[in-house]
Amino acid sequence: MNIAVLFLGMIAFMLVGVPLVFSILAISIVVLMIFTGIPLWQVAQRFFAGVDSFVLTAIPFFLLAGNIMNEGKITDKLLNLSDAVVGHIRGGLAHVNVLVSFLFGGVSGSAVADTSGIGAMLIPAMIKKGYSKEFSVSVTCCSSVLGQIVPPSLIMIIYASTANTSIQAMFMAGLLPGAFLALMMMVISYFYAIRYNYPREEKMTWKQRGKVFLNSITTLIMPLIIIGGVVSGLTTATESAVIAVVYALVITMFVDKTVDLPKLKKILITTAKGSAVSLFCIGAANVFGYLMAYFRVNILVSQMFASLNLGRTGFIFVTFLLFLVLGCFMDSTPAIYIFVPIIAPLAAQYGIHPIHIGMIVCLTLAFGLITPPYGLCLLLSCQIAKINPKAALKDVGIMLAGITLVLILLFMLPDVLLFLPRLICPAYV
Repeated sequence: MNIAVLFLGMIAFMLVGVPLVFSILAISIVVLMIFTGIPLWQVAQRFFAGVDSFVLTAIPFFLLAGNIMNEGKITDKLLNLSDAVVGHIRGGLAHVNVLVSFLFGGVSGSAVADTSGIGAMLIPAMIKKGYSKEFSVSVTCCSSVLGQIVPPSLIMIIYASTANTSIQAMFMAGLLPGAFLALMMMVISYFYAIRYNYPREEKMTWKQRGKVFLNSITTLIMPLIIIGGVVSGLTTATESAVIAVVYALVITMFVDKTVDLPKLKKILITTAKGSAVSLFCIGAANVFGYLMAYFRVNILVSQMFASLNLGRTGFIFVTFLLFLVLGCFMDSTPAIYIFVPIIAPLAAQYGIHPIHIGMIVCLTLAFGLITPPYGLCLLLSCQIAKINPKAALKDVGIMLAGITLVLILLFMLPDVLLFLPRLICPAYV
């Protein structure tokens, strides 16, 4: 009864238009006051306990580094580099869109920053070159999710904090899936280009490519700083994020001179707002998760899975479907904080590696930014292209079908997911 009120109340609040995070917090307070003897001050205590983590301090710094690089026109360098590498292939701008998202993911760690930054430039350019608005939206919103997969990934930081797993191993585990997903998107884009006769960009000479590469070196060093510091153990994720911020400021303010003090003030305000939203979600979700633990939801779910007798493969598919549905309606942060404490111990019972189940959760939730009704990246891309989201669903669905195939293969082949962590940072696996 108590559990039903908790979940149905959250859904009811959402249906009447209350934002998700306030729905979670409101129903938690109501249930705590009516169905438990827990004092109300515990809400504040559990809220702040949720955000009282050194690991989570990496989030605002990674957001700040990404915003500085984005405002500092670093995206232009990545676009030029991507054009030099894949622009000459049929459907060149679509391939550029995918590759630049893959590269930008290693700088920002945010899919939304990718969509708003890269999409604002490439969607109008693609439409002008003759690509359909629907296809332009599908490529942009799907590829932008690579920012949540390629390290540094904010969603992986949140998962590692919740499940007490290694950020280093999670970061390394995200590289190969990110590359495979990018490749699948480019293959689908190529077939689209053949069918609809989309153009290719002018092929650069090797000299031109060399010049573009040299111009991009300062940008490409950024992900090396972040990933190298964390994986080598020289820095924590938070320390690496701080170094990335300092590096981004030096490059944009003193080398490229694309960011001045007024712009920096705007960047800081934007980052503060984004960080506040993320941390508020974490705090609210922690209150909700505390009540779920109080009502022993984990025991009930464990008994349910035991009665279903799913087996290891069945559990993987159920977990995939669960987080696929959750991603349609919830932000990844509360979804992780509420459900991972239940799923992770069950995965251990089935002999599933913590990094393996972590990648299932993170990869699946990442694509919730595309699937309606929550799909923020889809909505942003459609807003840029000035079309109704319903019009883009067919092309987005085709792209998602290929993505889903890659995800299922990866989930069934844990050795692929664990290959780089075991190779590069075996101490954390």
